[in-house]
Amino acid sequence: MYPILLQTSYFTINTFWVIFVIAVIISTIVLIKTAVHHGLKIQFLSDNLGILILWTFIGARLFGLIENYDSYFYQITKETFLSIFYIWDKGLNLWGALLGFALCLYFLCKKQDQDFWKWLDVFVPAITLGIGIGSLGAFFEGINYGNETSLPWGVNFESPAIKYTVPIHPTQIYAFIYCTALALGLIFSTNLKRIKELYFPGMIGLGGIALYNFLRFFEEFFRGDDTFMIMDIRISQIFAFILTISAGIILIIRYNKHAKKHSKNN
Repeated sequence: MYPILLQTSYFTINTFWVIFVIAVIISTIVLIKTAVHHGLKIQFLSDNLGILILWTFIGARLFGLIENYDSYFYQITKETFLSIFYIWDKGLNLWGALLGFALCLYFLCKKQDQDFWKWLDVFVPAITLGIGIGSLGAFFEGINYGNETSLPWGVNFESPAIKYTVPIHPTQIYAFIYCTALALGLIFSTNLKRIKELYFPGMIGLGGIALYNFLRFFEEFFRGDDTFMIMDIRISQIFAFILTISAGIILIIRYNKHAKKHSKNN
């Protein structure tokens, strides 16, 4: 673990936030290049980037508070109320962030006459890549860690915040590998002739959502960090399962509509 990248008597630079910023920058570059490739208006992105980021953080914080309500609301005081706004404590939830972002994007597209599905095709690969890079920050921070393992690549974390003193699964590295591979696959698949022939708006985005959550579902079997449980099942695993099925169903529905429309035109 290397949670502190640089520390002086005046300031501290946290490794997690440095990698988070790197992830945002790389994801933004990929997003812009992919949007241009899809012929989308970059101005829509630049005009609404602020509100998209705002609602992403609101969703992430809201779900983070719900997930860790016992840590934030153990008593009602001025201090605990103000702690709600201390987003730098890393009390953010990925699912809340994605939900807040998706809802904001949908309503913005509807209001400004943009194709939501085309923008989804652009955002999903970029966000997936960002999640992968951000997982490296989680590794150095010692969060989102795995359960014990006897595999040769098991890692030891010397931290009182981690409940294992034996080698554990480096689930953060797993996430980095499959997210990066998936993101690159989604980005470069648009250049394949077969994909171009089958393409319809939403295909890349929905496919990416389904595949990411399918992989995240299996990652949860190796996770050892504490989280909210429902009938001894991790809440993140439940979300991943629901999103995998939902995205898959919507993808099939949109494919059938596209196939019918294509057959009529021919």
